[in-house]
Amino acid sequence: MKKLFFYILSLFLALLFFYLFFFIYFFFTFEKDFKYNFKDIESLNFYKKYSKLINHLRFQPDYKYNLSPEEQLFTKLNNSNQSKKILLQGDSWIEVILKREKAKNYFLDSIKGEAQIINAGISSYSPSLMNVQFDILEKDFNIKPEILLVYIDQTDIGDEICRYKSLREIDKNGNLIKVSYEDFPIYKGPFNLHEIMILSEIDIKTASRLAKTHKYFNYKFTKTLNRINKIYQKEIKKNYPHKKCGWTQIESYLLSANIEDIQYFKNVLKEFFLKLDSKSYLKKIIVLTHPHKLHLTSTKYKTDVSDLVKTVAKDFTKIQHVNFTEIIKKTPDLYENVNNIWLYDQIHLDRPNYLIFIKEVLKITENFK
Repeated sequence: MKKLFFYILSLFLALLFFYLFFFIYFFFTFEKDFKYNFKDIESLNFYKKYSKLINHLRFQPDYKYNLSPEEQLFTKLNNSNQSKKILLQGDSWIEVILKREKAKNYFLDSIKGEAQIINAGISSYSPSLMNVQFDILEKDFNIKPEILLVYIDQTDIGDEICRYKSLREIDKNGNLIKVSYEDFPIYKGPFNLHEIMILSEIDIKTASRLAKTHKYFNYKFTKTLNRINKIYQKEIKKNYPHKKCGWTQIESYLLSANIEDIQYFKNVLKEFFLKLDSKSYLKKIIVLTHPHKLHLTSTKYKTDVSDLVKTVAKDFTKIQHVNFTEIIKKTPDLYENVNNIWLYDQIHLDRPNYLIFIKEVLKITENFK
């Protein structure tokens, strides 16, 4: 009995020492993990609510001005009183209009106040996320556009298969209802703000440094246990469903996508287009695709998402596919030199050439008339 008591006491003291050591350490150091937190409870609650449905939204630190809670999901580019609405959906190619004044002003001047323009572009959004986002904008914000402009990027095939496939949730009728995020992920990725949301809530709702340290310690402990369980699932049970999805993995689908991958992406596109086609208030859908640098300057990429969109879109009369792969071939002087029109990532156009891109879109679509 004395030995048992000694062992229990030793274990208790060891755990107490462990707790006190890390508590004191966290008490003096936790600020480093609170650096990129949400600053107000309204923005945090908005983000928490909708990221459960569409994985991620825009994040305040990425902007030089304060986003309202709603602007984490969409932004009204003008204050037109017209009932006609034009909705823009897509990834960073559409979101960046918010940060490029010349392109935004040219866009607005071309529309001449004849419609309200709503930009719902968010980095790394692909068809599954846009599908659910469209429902949210309709049901929660009464945004029912007459015209929809959708940008489908070359990376969308990799995003769909690597990032989002394991996170999609389908209802009993076969309808996509959410693409959430993973709690305590092994592979965090750039868009998973699960940890930031938890730390933000601790920071905003807890005034006392002692109480904040206690909650921070509990979070770290919970995170560790969850990560150990997920590593066990991955390495031992071999049933961990999620993948590491860095640029190497995303690009691999452009280098060589197999038949199953291509068909899966086509199915996701069709699912999205069928949703849009069912909306009676939506009169026209303009789908934009644009090559990346290596599509134009090498034979390295075997997959061009423009071809896949073209195949699926032809069955929908509402859809006008503006295919810049074909436009550049027919009009080689659209850009001065396709080698020198890109940002460092070779994916996005630089400012002058992005303006050319916007002008060409408006020209082809006749300013959405």
